[in-house]
Amino acid sequence: MGISFWKHHPYSDQNGHLLAQEAIDFQNTFQFDFLKLTSAGDWLAVCYGAGDELWENDSLGRRKITSFPLQETRDFYHLKSFSFQEKMLVEILDALRICCENVSVPVYVTIFCPLSQLIQISGIELFLKTAQKEPEAIHAALAVIIQNTKKTIDAASKVGVGGLYFVTQHMQTEILSLETYQQFGRYSDEICLIKASELFDSIIFHLHGNDCYACIAENIPKMSIHCAYSEVSTSNTQSIEKAGYPIIYGLAHHILSKANSFQDCKEILDNFPTSSFLTCDCVLPLNFPNEKINLWTNFVRSLS
Repeated sequence: MGISFWKHHPYSDQNGHLLAQEAIDFQNTFQFDFLKLTSAGDWLAVCYGAGDELWENDSLGRRKITSFPLQETRDFYHLKSFSFQEKMLVEILDALRICCENVSVPVYVTIFCPLSQLIQISGIELFLKTAQKEPEAIHAALAVIIQNTKKTIDAASKVGVGGLYFVTQHMQTEILSLETYQQFGRYSDEICLIKASELFDSIIFHLHGNDCYACIAENIPKMSIHCAYSEVSTSNTQSIEKAGYPIIYGLAHHILSKANSFQDCKEILDNFPTSSFLTCDCVLPLNFPNEKINLWTNFVRSLS
C-alpha cells in the first residue's frame, strides 16, 4: 500500500519559492510516495482575471473567488490564450520546478478541469444561464480553456512533473446534472487527459464532493479516480465503480483522526474498500496533527 497526504499552504501559495519550500518540508517530514503541489484551487482562474481574497481562516486553507472576469454571455467569446507571463502561472511553474529538483519522489501538478475553470471565472449562475440560452458561448470559452490547459500540462512536464492531479468540482448532481456535464465537461476533460497521458506517468482524477457521478471518457491511459469514501452506496457510487478505472477512495479527516494506534488503523482499514493506496478524501485540515500523519504513515510502511 502506498500513502500520501497534502495540505494547503495559505500563507505561501501566492509565491512559488515559498510554496515549494513548504511542500518540500512537508514531504521531507513524512516521506510520502509522491508530492502533490497543493496550489490555491483558483490559481488558473486568477490567470484569466478572477479576483480572490487573502486566506481568512478557512479550516482547509482555501481562498475565495471574489470577482468574476466573465460578467455576461458575450464575454465567453473573448477569453485569451495564456502568454505564460501571467503571474500565477509563473509562480506555480517555478514552485513545481523547485519541487522536482529537490525531492526524489514524483511530483504532481494540481489542475482543475476546463469546466470547473470556466465556472470559477463566470460563477455558477451565469454559467447555467448561458448553457441554457446560448450553449455555443460555453463551447467557445471551453475551446480556449482546453488549449490553455493543454499548454499548462506541457509546461509542467517540461519542468519535471511526473503526474497530474486533475480536479472537477462539478461532477455532482447537487451542482450540475449528468446531462449538463455530458454536454460540456466530458469532451473537454478527455482532450486534456489524453494530453496528460502522453506526458505523465500517472493521472489521478479527483471527483470533488459527496455522491459524485462518473461522467468520464473510457480508456484514458495511466488514470485512477480519487473520490471520498462513503459507507452508503448510491447509484452515483455504482457509476464510479463501473467507469473502468482503479479507484482511490480517500478517508475523511474525522475518520483518520480516530486512530491512536496501529490496531486502530488496522480496524479502520479492515472496513475500507481499498488496498492499494491511502490518502485523504480531499485535503487535510491545516490543524490536522502531525502525530496522526506519522501514525498512519508508519502503519502503512509496516504493511510492506
